[in-house]
Amino acid sequence: MTRRIKAIEKAPTGIKGFDEISGGGLPKGRPALVCGSAGCGKTLFGMEFLVRGVLEFNEPGVFVSFEETGEELVKNFVSLGFELERMIAEKRLVMDHVHIEKSEIEETGEYDLEGLFIRLGEAISSVGAKRIVLDTIESLFSGLSNTGILRAELRRLFRWLKERGITAVVTGESGERTLTRHGLEEYVADCVIFLDFRVTEQIATRRLRIIKYRGSSHGADEYPFLIDEKGISILPVTSLGLDYRVSSERISSGVPGLDAMLGGRGFYRGSTILVSGTAGTGKSSLSAKFAESACMRGERCLYFAFEESPDQIIRNMGSIGIDMKACLKKRGLRFHAGRPSLYGLEMHLVTFHKMITEFKPQVVVIDPISNLRTMGAQRDVKSMLTRLFDFLKISRITTLATSLSPAGRPLEGSVKNTCQESTGLKSSIC
Repeated sequence: MTRRIKAIEKAPTGIKGFDEISGGGLPKGRPALVCGSAGCGKTLFGMEFLVRGVLEFNEPGVFVSFEETGEELVKNFVSLGFELERMIAEKRLVMDHVHIEKSEIEETGEYDLEGLFIRLGEAISSVGAKRIVLDTIESLFSGLSNTGILRAELRRLFRWLKERGITAVVTGESGERTLTRHGLEEYVADCVIFLDFRVTEQIATRRLRIIKYRGSSHGADEYPFLIDEKGISILPVTSLGLDYRVSSERISSGVPGLDAMLGGRGFYRGSTILVSGTAGTGKSSLSAKFAESACMRGERCLYFAFEESPDQIIRNMGSIGIDMKACLKKRGLRFHAGRPSLYGLEMHLVTFHKMITEFKPQVVVIDPISNLRTMGAQRDVKSMLTRLFDFLKISRITTLATSLSPAGRPLEGSVKNTCQESTGLKSSIC
């Protein structure tokens, strides 16, 4: 009788977006390598993996640092809302700082990790840990020049972790031409994740890519990710596409005359509407009325403003009888205001995705979307907007975007090409 081999088990990380692109998380009971340059988010990835494990999956963890002390790490992560001290007091998390000074190491005879194994074993058993992070691996071998010993001990370390069924994250600094400084770790890890922090034309962007994942399929693209007050958010762009349902329901634009032009029933729910025109033609007023109408129906509206502050929009709209302040008090309206130059296209896409996922609106307003054209080449802007509109359509969110067009001509190029006809009628709205 042939024994059926089970597929590799996954340990969900709880990191937004990562479990989607990895097909469920990190390999359970196996080591994963997270590598990249300084400041790319390796330590944060490891710590969030532990914190989410404790809070969401009831899996205690151990964080072993070869650089920062436990007190320093606790202070660093307070701003993210990670209550590490409480988890330590509840014996769900262990923080251990292993001090290694390169100047104090003299390479003589054979080198082994028996002392470290004893220390790790004690920490793991003290809380019944299921997860562990070693940050960073270079510090552990900083005094060694013999690559043969280095490779052997790395294999031994990873095998030791496997034998105990611990899901491990090992961080490593990237080298000049290799994923890690020694160019060795990626050959002994079951999963290799590369984090990149790049600056292009003075705009910083963080990206994540899964280089290798033994025994599992995974997304192989580069994925933009955002680090904010709640941790890491990754946009799984491969989940977007044309596979979504459409609705025959209509919703009001908030303007009776415009609804009459659209067959008397307004826009299709889940459609994307583009309102273009020159300055002063009423684009923002129409957007505000659409947002107010949604709030009056008891729906949530997320308003992205790229030119004016929320207070300015509320004041200006109040002068023409649109009470957006009342919508804010009812918590049916939320603003997100900022200049497009704040960050690059990919980070705007991640921000859209994150805020929409958190607020769960039925209606989204983007005013004006044309300002994003200054953030890159037309091809890149079109790609970003296509992915954004796909996500909104999949979520069945009705979206109204405004665009400033020169000399009264309809907007040419990226925005117009990605906007879909919303009414089934020949209308200049799209």
